[in-house]
This record gives sequence, structure tokens and C-alpha cells, in this order.
Amino acid sequence: MKFLPTSFRLSRKLLIIVAGVVVLTGASGAAAIFVGREALLGPPSEQVSGVACTTVTTVRLDRNGQHWLRKYVRSDAKDGEVRIKTALRVAGAVSNHEAADLYQVILLDAAGPINRADMRGRAIGAEVLFARDPSAIPGMNAPFVARYTDGTPAENGEFYGERKELSLDEIKTIVTGMEERADCVDPNAVAEEGGGHGEAKAEGGHEAPAEGEGGGDHAAAAEEGTQEVAKSEH
Repeated sequence: MKFLPTSFRLSRKLLIIVAGVVVLTGASGAAAIFVGREALLGPPSEQVSGVACTTVTTVRLDRNGQHWLRKYVRSDAKDGEVRIKTALRVAGAVSNHEAADLYQVILLDAAGPINRADMRGRAIGAEVLFARDPSAIPGMNAPFVARYTDGTPAENGEFYGERKELSLDEIKTIVTGMEERADCVDPNAVAEEGGGHGEAKAEGGHEAPAEGEGGGDHAAAAEEGTQEVAKSEH
């Protein structure tokens, strides 16, 4: 490859892709690969920061002197890793401008349910919980819990793939490497300014964070023995 400058270095992943094209199409096909990293692997921001999303609603709850915040968002991301990166980005953005003891971001598909009561179970494409002091949240022993369902959503927005949970090291790598930290677009922002109808709050504080279908039960927090922050199903 003498035509490449000595300072040009291909990543291991890109080299594998190039090698595959050479095998399948010959050297001429490989030449077509050098059209930029974005064309092959997607925009850099999407690789590390997720994609754009829309806020559905935000629910604020009071639990034994604690403030819990749950945010439902939508995205058309078809890749599970992109969904969890999006949810982590939103959790960080919300925690920067909202004070709460527990943050929960639930990411739905663009074709997912409309009624909030249905935004649970297989409707959840990714879920993130964050607490600055996890020891204060029942059943939570780490600052972050991040999980997602792999694979593309069905036509009705439900997810049936393998459920995966990120390790703390994986979460740290994603969060520290983010190039963008924007929140979701809120279509109710104008309505909020005019009439305060943009966000919902549970009546009487009796609604617990939604049940998620995901990894272990370490993110569960009791709600007077009736519901949990994240109930696992295997």
C-alpha cells in the first residue's frame, strides 16, 4: 500500500473491512472503501453519543423524602448499542439540569406505544438508571445501571432480542468518550412556557418507576412492597 502516506494508519476494524472487500471483489473494490470513515461506520457522534431523540413525558415522584425522576423518550435507532448510548447521554443531560436522587431514562421506539401504561416490558428498547448516591436507593449498589434489548424492533415498536446489561467499565468508556451531550428534543417546550402542560407528575406520588425487562435485579427499589424500579424477567 505504497500510495498511502506513512502517517496514515487504518484502525483494526477498518483493516478487516478492507480485507473483506479485497477478498470478495478484488483490489478495485477495495479502492472504493476509501471514501471516509463515516460512510463505513456511521457518523462519529452516533458511534459514541447515540442519536437524536424526542421527549415523551417526564414523571417526578417523591419517595420517603427522595426525589425520583423518570423520563420517557423516543428514538428511531434500530441498533441496540446506539439506543443505550442515547439513553446514557440523556441521563447525563437530565442530571446536569435537574436535581434528583434517582434518574431513570426509558427509551422507546418511534413506533412504540402511545399510552404511558403500555410503555413497559417489551416496549423498552433501552433503560438507564443513575444515582449519585446509590447506597440511598434500595437494591442499587452502583451509580449506573444500563441495559438494552439487542436487535431491531418489530413493526409495533416492541423488542424481542437478547437483553444485555453493560458493565460499569463499559458505561464509563461510553460516557467519557461522548462528543455530544444534548438532551432529547421536547415538543412540549412551547406549551410548557405558555401553559405548563409539557411534563406530567404522578398524582399523589403513588406511581413507581416503570418496570423494565433486563439484566439482574440489583437496580430494584421497593415501592411499599408493591412495585420495583426495574423488575427483571428471564
